[in-house]
Amino acid sequence: MRKIVLSMVMSLDGFVAGENGDSSWHVMDQEMHDYMDDFLDSVDTLLYGRIAYDMMLSHWPAAEFHSTNSKKEQAFARKMNQMQKVVFSRTLTEATWNTRVVNENIALEMEQLKSQPGKNLALLAGANIAQTFIQHDLIDEYRLIINPVLLGKGQRLFDDVKQKLDLIESRTFSCGNVLLVYR
Repeated sequence: MRKIVLSMVMSLDGFVAGENGDSSWHVMDQEMHDYMDDFLDSVDTLLYGRIAYDMMLSHWPAAEFHSTNSKKEQAFARKMNQMQKVVFSRTLTEATWNTRVVNENIALEMEQLKSQPGKNLALLAGANIAQTFIQHDLIDEYRLIINPVLLGKGQRLFDDVKQKLDLIESRTFSCGNVLLVYR
């Protein structure tokens, strides 16, 4: 059975988004891009909330063809563009970019997706849909990328959650980020 893997960037003080959804604080370098490229090889379906989906849709389709991007960046964009996607939204009725919309019954939808053959499913969502997945106990693996940044305010991933997790992997990146993988 496939796993649902949450991959989320988080500040050292526990925020996944700054005030007004700000993500400009994310620490990314070539090593982080290489990590994400390798991570995408382990999944075949990307899961998004509507806001994250809209942000990705505004960037990736054109990035594959943008002349200022390196061949490596264009190849990553091509990988993103070709993957199957699911967006969870109460308001969207249709989507583009190899995307299917799910408006209700997330738990049943995820159980059906997990039982299909294929690679793992990556939840690259915003905090709201990630919290819904956490509440329904749908996440099999947490891949938290802790950035060496203190925000003080913003949106947390773990509010009113009490759950024991087991650390199965950790990795330090030269930019100061730390990957913590929990089950």
